[in-house]
Amino acid sequence: MDQKKNINSAFFSWLPYLVFFIVSFIYFAFFAKYLFFYQEKSSLFIFSYNFLLENHHQPGGFLVWLGKFFSTFYFYPVAGAAILSSILTLIIISISKIIQTLKGKECSFFSVIIGAALFYLHTDYRFLLFNSLGLLLQLCFFLLVNKYLTRLKGWGAAILVPLCFYLTGGFTWIFLLLTILYFVFDKENKGWIIIIAFCFISFITLYLSKEFLFFQSGMTLMTFPFSASNTGSQKILFLSITGIISILPVLAKIKIRMPEKLRISEFLIGLITSIFVVIILVIICLQRFDNKTKQYFYVEKLFYNDKFDEVIAFNTTNPPTNSLTIFLNNIALCETGKLNDLLFHFPQSPDGKTLFLKWEMVGEILNRGGYFYYTIGMINEAHRWAFENMVMKGQTPEGLKMLIKTELINGNYYVASSYINLLKKTLFYREDAKKFEKLLSSDTAFNSDMDLSKRRQTRVESDFFSITDNPYINLELILSADSLNRKAFEYKIAYMLLKKNYKGIAQELTEFEKFGYNRLPAHVEEAAIALAVSNKGKLHDMGHLQISKNTEQRWNQYLGVLQQYRNDVKSAEPELRRRFGDTFWYYVFYK
Repeated sequence: MDQKKNINSAFFSWLPYLVFFIVSFIYFAFFAKYLFFYQEKSSLFIFSYNFLLENHHQPGGFLVWLGKFFSTFYFYPVAGAAILSSILTLIIISISKIIQTLKGKECSFFSVIIGAALFYLHTDYRFLLFNSLGLLLQLCFFLLVNKYLTRLKGWGAAILVPLCFYLTGGFTWIFLLLTILYFVFDKENKGWIIIIAFCFISFITLYLSKEFLFFQSGMTLMTFPFSASNTGSQKILFLSITGIISILPVLAKIKIRMPEKLRISEFLIGLITSIFVVIILVIICLQRFDNKTKQYFYVEKLFYNDKFDEVIAFNTTNPPTNSLTIFLNNIALCETGKLNDLLFHFPQSPDGKTLFLKWEMVGEILNRGGYFYYTIGMINEAHRWAFENMVMKGQTPEGLKMLIKTELINGNYYVASSYINLLKKTLFYREDAKKFEKLLSSDTAFNSDMDLSKRRQTRVESDFFSITDNPYINLELILSADSLNRKAFEYKIAYMLLKKNYKGIAQELTEFEKFGYNRLPAHVEEAAIALAVSNKGKLHDMGHLQISKNTEQRWNQYLGVLQQYRNDVKSAEPELRRRFGDTFWYYVFYK
């Protein structure tokens, strides 16, 4: 009977942790998969000794390396959810066990509040895993010293300081504060002696690291790898959580005496705590779930897989509001030859920011802006963007693949092979590396790849300094040297449409035949028929191409709606938006 009672008691004491893991896993695995996509694509773990050394050049490097290792399994969202939920649950259990060690009584309710706060932080896709790993390791070090190395009477903490500092860098502050506060209250073992020795060893460790071992500034050594960007701009909340964890020995001394009548059984404590976990995590999920971000990363995933038609179809069904989504969508339109047929079917920025991105060393611009140049055949410029992003932020899967593709297109097989060898040392991109490796043997092997061989044929051969602050100028430079670059021409026309450059459009109407068009794109037809209004009803010269009957009919219908509202543009706007919101005409009137 007593054995059964003990089993039930153990089950309900562990129930809050189990519930926390399950709710966390369900959310991350099935609703917030985009978090794992972003973080997996933001770093690349390479299984090599050199990569290990690169990430151990300063204290805290191991923590970043460990975070990258676990993040590589984010390739599969279910695995990512299991890893992240396990780490958060282990933090909760560790906090509870520390309180039990200090107080003699487990406190699951307090620990799940800390866990919920960390869960909240991780719902931001920019909050990196090594932050929580850093917390977990400090808690484990503290438990090791005060629960499993008790024979050393606290001297184990002093011994572990150099190791803890080397492995976790700036996160060691948590272990230091936990240990110092613990020995402040340890009167039996003369804790003040250990505190003095502990602080002395900590100071010596930092001094030797700064002056003789790592040659980093004191501030860097004391904070790395913590940074505001790696916490998703949630620095204050994260520091608050670490502060609370650091003073656990003080919090454990607080005693709240409950009247005998209000005391409840362990069964009810476990049940109430579990219900609280479900309620608080569900509230956080509802508040923090970002459908806009989810849609963007889904589009990016399709884009990286060259599924351009699916990108367009998804954005048609789910109208994008994110400028980066529209930027990738415009590339997909150009790759499928639909840029000037469907440009205004999606929101566009009149200044051209949705067509091409200006050079920027921070944020996500550098990681994605090069794809515009890759599409229009500026292979060297696409390579430069990818290379600079690698220098600034380290290797990423798609960045490394872009470097490989640009080197292959340029015929630099030796350099391409070095990048391919790196990709072969990853866990989930070996098959991509093998496909690229088959193209190294000769130009004949390279030509077997239809996409890359076509891009080699259409690449910009002439060399010139690209103007990243005004990408439109690059289009002019390309077309002056390569008069048959159709994709560059399409972007040029699209930019003219966005800028409402009537004169420029009129001058380019005769050029479409030269680029192999057997009809004018829909938006160009709309611009041409609108231009006729200012040309006394006469269409500009379009060579042998003609305006389609459908466009003429839609133009007459457009004018008919205006006439219904007595040419009152403001009053006619709702009806014109409903029927012609995807046309150049509507854009000219209302954007």
